[in-house]
Amino acid sequence: MQTIKEFTYKGYTNLLETAINARYNFISFNEAKSYTLEKFCVLRHDIDADLDAAYEMASIEAKLGVKATYFIMLRSPIYNLFSRTNHTFVQKIIDLGHEIGIHYDEGFYAKNKGLNSLIEEEAFILENMFEKKINVVSFHQPSLKIINNEIKIKKFINTYDKQDLVGITYISDSNKVWKEGTPWDMFGESKYTKMHLLIHPMWWMTNEDLSTEEIWSKTIISNFKREEKQVCSTERAYGQARKMLVKIE
Repeated sequence: MQTIKEFTYKGYTNLLETAINARYNFISFNEAKSYTLEKFCVLRHDIDADLDAAYEMASIEAKLGVKATYFIMLRSPIYNLFSRTNHTFVQKIIDLGHEIGIHYDEGFYAKNKGLNSLIEEEAFILENMFEKKINVVSFHQPSLKIINNEIKIKKFINTYDKQDLVGITYISDSNKVWKEGTPWDMFGESKYTKMHLLIHPMWWMTNEDLSTEEIWSKTIISNFKREEKQVCSTERAYGQARKMLVKIE
């Protein structure tokens, strides 16, 4: 099988096929501590900006029999989780058999409330929206206190807690940069038998390997166009659909 090491639809499909051919099993965070088979991957998706891309990725995985956990933001500056379209995307991801968790924005603080209380509040909202138990959290742009385990998260599996994921090698595609080699090689060579792989769908769900700046621009526009459809159908004062351009300087 030819290896396609690129951030595209084909590249992601090839990455999953490489892992499957190397006999890795894809499991949830809840299974990680007690899983007994030799090789496994906990596949994680932090959804910073694009639930459409997340649904496309979930569909690719479902066709290959791969299960992942999608971490959803309640406070994303780019998408509104409570809109009709985005709610539908999350429900479709769940219907495909995937898990969901909280992608918590650590930069948000509320007066007289601690981090654990804020996470519990967001979990309560997600559980009621989607009738799905939430017991795992990933942090958006985590501080050193989170990364160094100086803050203990109660009642939830923390994807950055070394005790929660002891013995599992963490690999991330953050900003489209691999820090310790590519996962294609790691899966193909079975370099690590226990892996925690973080993949951001927005980098991959494209036909060509674009820059991060280009992807952000396309994502902002596509989010606007999806929400505009609802506005056009329900808000007469809005008028006709508009063209939106993003100028990069």
